[in-house]
Amino acid sequence: MQNLSSTLMLLAYGGLINLPEGGGAVQKFDDKAFDAVQTSGTYLPRLQLMTSNSEKCKGGEFPINNYALVSGESYTDVGKEVDLLIIAWRPKAMQIGEVILNCHDPEDPQFKQIVANSEKPDSGCMFGPEFLIYVPSKDKFATFLMGSKTARKEAPAVRALLQSAATLGSKKISTAKYTWYGPQCRPCSTPFTIPSNERILEELNKFNNPPKQEVEKAPETGTERAR
Repeated sequence: MQNLSSTLMLLAYGGLINLPEGGGAVQKFDDKAFDAVQTSGTYLPRLQLMTSNSEKCKGGEFPINNYALVSGESYTDVGKEVDLLIIAWRPKAMQIGEVILNCHDPEDPQFKQIVANSEKPDSGCMFGPEFLIYVPSKDKFATFLMGSKTARKEAPAVRALLQSAATLGSKKISTAKYTWYGPQCRPCSTPFTIPSNERILEELNKFNNPPKQEVEKAPETGTERAR
């Protein structure tokens, strides 16, 4: 019988693994390698403020008014405030249905139609500036679409910090009938390490040269759109 100290033993009922001493690292590859093969397609994750209107918040799966990095069906909590580097922006119109239609050319008739339809209740249409950002806490590039009426009002504050560090939080907004939360941006006071110019330029080149129209799989329903 082999010595258990030199043998990999799995006790399935307890999930316990005893690894041999001196056998090297348990896991050869790091989180970046996992992310490279876990995500599908060429889309960057998106940053999203998860308001009470989100289905995941309604179901208690995600904290209300926290930011999420969303990649496919994966939602990573990055907190109620998130520091980031704002790199660039582009126009975007989005129509959500069984699939998502993205347009980046304001002169495209489809773009104009989405803008017009965004005024209709439950149209699944939104538009606004989309920012290319870098989230240092996760060492990830992402996009941040400010596509609702509320978000578009705050967009100039984000644009004012282009190529600078910013902190995104949220603010309470109230009318006579409704109360909701929207994004709030301010300069970041906490130093962080930025990625290399090579990494930034690689993502910037892709961001600045999107196809006129893109079609992708629809995300969860119930994201904050109208306000």
